[in-house]
Amino acid sequence: MMNEKGSADNTLFIIHHSSFIIHHSQKPMTTLQQLITRGGDTTIRNLNLPENRAAALEIQTRLCDFGLLDPIISGNVAQAFGPAAKADGVLGANSMTAVFEFSRLAGIPYFFDGQIRHEWLQALTLFSPETNVPLSLLPLPGDSASVLLAKRVLRYMDSKKYWIARSPNMYNIVYVEGMNADGTDFHDSANQWNDRRLVIRIRPGGQPELIHNFDATTEPGIPVRSRPHPLGIARIAFGQYKSWKIGLHKGKQAALCQADHIRIHRDKDANGFRTGDKIFIGSDFGINQHSTTVKTSTVGDWSAGCLVGREWGEHLIFLGTVKSDVRHTLNANYRFVSTVIPGDELTV
Repeated sequence: MMNEKGSADNTLFIIHHSSFIIHHSQKPMTTLQQLITRGGDTTIRNLNLPENRAAALEIQTRLCDFGLLDPIISGNVAQAFGPAAKADGVLGANSMTAVFEFSRLAGIPYFFDGQIRHEWLQALTLFSPETNVPLSLLPLPGDSASVLLAKRVLRYMDSKKYWIARSPNMYNIVYVEGMNADGTDFHDSANQWNDRRLVIRIRPGGQPELIHNFDATTEPGIPVRSRPHPLGIARIAFGQYKSWKIGLHKGKQAALCQADHIRIHRDKDANGFRTGDKIFIGSDFGINQHSTTVKTSTVGDWSAGCLVGREWGEHLIFLGTVKSDVRHTLNANYRFVSTVIPGDELTV
């Protein structure tokens, strides 16, 4: 299956220029409700026809709102990366995974030969995120410390309008820069393993579960930071990205490797801060999610801007978890969503 790619601009073109399409095709675009009213099953190929683009957009939008389909994520030099659109109107590999996952959660099977049953379309319009895939963000009596921390992180993500995967079979990868494991200390001294690599799952019923809470760094270490570089050492910008695939860091270490665009600051003055640094966008910076091979007290040369886990054993556990995500098990070329946030904004 092919990877899906799209942009907010393409989606807006489809929406705002629908009259142009209708005029030239002499055939109005079919909505999801019209498909349901007609009765009978449909196919993925049929939904990808131009005349059914409106229905395809609505299907994707609903699946995205349910927390089952990754949004289209983008950004630029002036704008932090994050969700830019919910749909592109093309049902590809990512959409098919969301279709499958919705079927499983709703208990409505669909045909695996590219057909979608009429009952599935009906169920999609009756499904409610609040009822069927709820998300509990507020503290509740009896919440453990780890659940409370997960909720704090997710509340922050929600406030920034970052997308949250809600299926129990999907995992949210979040890096928090400058925070201890308990979420009680937000010092961010240079060259220290004082960032967190978190994996959060939403359990059936909506309660978040903090699957992993590992030592990590999102920042380049010293002496790497002090070495001459024509533009300055890279430091990832805060935001939400869909930019990593399973691969090999430097050709030998299992990792999540950069496979799409991210936004970075270039620390040309080597002061360890993002303030005033020039921003770059690129897909080939080699900003990977990898690990060390031995436990060290300081970051040192283990990071030149990558998202690095401190312990190799924990890194393997992390990879094992994210590789079991249904989005990856059904699509080996899946690009993982990962969010990088500042710890000092999680103090409440």
